[in-house]
Amino acid sequence: ICGYTDEKKGKKDKKKDKKLNETREEKMLRRLEKKKRKREAEQQRKTICGYTDENNRFGDSNLTQQFKWHKKEEVVKRERGSGFVDTDDLPERERKRMEAERKARIEDEVEKVKRRREEREKELAWMEEEKARMLRDSEQMQHDEWERKADEFHLEQARTRSKIRVKEGRAKPIDVMAKNLYLDDKDVEMTEPYKLFKGLTLPAMEELQKDIETHRNLDRPNAEFWEAMTVVCEAELEELRKVEATKGASLLAAQSAFQDGVHTAVQDEIVKMFAGKSWRELDAQEQEINETLASDTPGDTEFWETVLKRLVVAKAKAKLREIHQKILMRRLDMIESKLAEEAMAAQPEQAPEKTWDESDSSSGEDEEGGEDAQAGSYSPQLMQSYQGEDVVDEATDKKAIEEQRKLILEAEADKLKSAAKTSVALGADDHLYSMEASKGMDQDETAFNTEVPLEQQVYSWHDKYRPRKPRFFNRVHTGYEWNKYNQTHYDHDNPPPKIVQGYKFNIFYPDLIDKSKPPTFRLEDDGSADTKIIRFIAGPPYEDIAFRVVNKEWEFSHKKGFKCTFDRGILHLYFNFVRHRYRR
Repeated sequence: ICGYTDEKKGKKDKKKDKKLNETREEKMLRRLEKKKRKREAEQQRKTICGYTDENNRFGDSNLTQQFKWHKKEEVVKRERGSGFVDTDDLPERERKRMEAERKARIEDEVEKVKRRREEREKELAWMEEEKARMLRDSEQMQHDEWERKADEFHLEQARTRSKIRVKEGRAKPIDVMAKNLYLDDKDVEMTEPYKLFKGLTLPAMEELQKDIETHRNLDRPNAEFWEAMTVVCEAELEELRKVEATKGASLLAAQSAFQDGVHTAVQDEIVKMFAGKSWRELDAQEQEINETLASDTPGDTEFWETVLKRLVVAKAKAKLREIHQKILMRRLDMIESKLAEEAMAAQPEQAPEKTWDESDSSSGEDEEGGEDAQAGSYSPQLMQSYQGEDVVDEATDKKAIEEQRKLILEAEADKLKSAAKTSVALGADDHLYSMEASKGMDQDETAFNTEVPLEQQVYSWHDKYRPRKPRFFNRVHTGYEWNKYNQTHYDHDNPPPKIVQGYKFNIFYPDLIDKSKPPTFRLEDDGSADTKIIRFIAGPPYEDIAFRVVNKEWEFSHKKGFKCTFDRGILHLYFNFVRHRYRR
């Protein structure tokens, strides 16, 4: 205790010495700091949970003061007498302690209330989030249902268009491929689907790839079939592009014995490896090749990678063969069941057999048994002669039915083969294009097939028909302009530069839905004074197409070559520019 008193006394002495030695400015700063601490303490005493009597959201001017029930205190004071002690009579230190405890209790209760409110707010936020999630799930389910119905609608429209094209004799390759998938179709395609790629041109193959991709996205029940068709189509398209690329290459490159880094003889061996194997056998072979490549000594890696590349296509073709066989067997069962139903319907109804009661037979035996026994025979008497058909042996009848069925199937197969030949022929667009191209060009004409890209447009008929660009075969007419300047500076041996003198547009619309409304065209500005944009507009299912032409005055006289007609699915627009004559 003495040590503690000495330490306290030492601190007081140091503080006193510091006050005596401080300057006037230090003294002023010390007093200001002391006043600041007193104000903060007073402010803290008058504040409960951040609220004061003057500033609180409850409008209570006595918020920090303890509530006193004066009437109750008076009653308690009368009852207890001298034993009652008022809080005002307590020492200052005790009152401060009680006030501090009261504030601590209040702050503790307020904190509990805050925590409960925060928990409640979190719970409400979780409930709102859960409601929003359930709403999103419901909307997503509804959106998925709409997408499914939209896909079914577009698929049904595609099937309807396919049936119309087949019925009108202008079937596309995609129509022949998808025909067996339609169970309501009377015809059956006997050719395996992947064989229909042979003989197609590059544009037709690219269009077929787009059609296959469309059916793959829409026809979910037959997704396996369209996935395999996509693999085979990509492989055939790659081969066709290689053939097109080698047309302009040198003879040495075209006759090269190597393809994809492998000799052509080895390519034939690879093809023989896959011949006659099922999808399961090819899948097992693919696993063996992958294990070989993953091993430490894979050997000729380039060879095995080429084999894997070809194996993917071979697996797709095997899968298509299996699907095709299943479809043919299902169709054959349908035909046989239908023929059996027709045969059953054609047979005459047999009369029901008469059953005899035991009592009738017993009575008959009693009455006539004696006479029949005496006559020595129980055979019934013939009432009338048999007038029905001749009885046929069961084996002979079965053989005749099989021969009739064979004739029907052969007739159906002949019809299917003829339809397949028609389907792989050139489409209507290609036919019109080849007819126009066969006309050739004049001496001063060149091909004009540079299309101007247009902004992406959404048509009102987009949900009913698949928009596509029309095909075209255009020509541009060029020539010399022998004005005074060119006559002075050029001659026929050194002619001036050629200028554009006219155009010939041939736009093909063979599949136009509303043929009563012919296609139209209009001129649009392209930001240049020398050129214009000519846009051709038609109805469904064709998109707009545009070209850039020279901005000059047109000659609208038919004698000067102007022509604007729409005949047999072709829009012809021929025009020349006005040629001004200069006189002296």
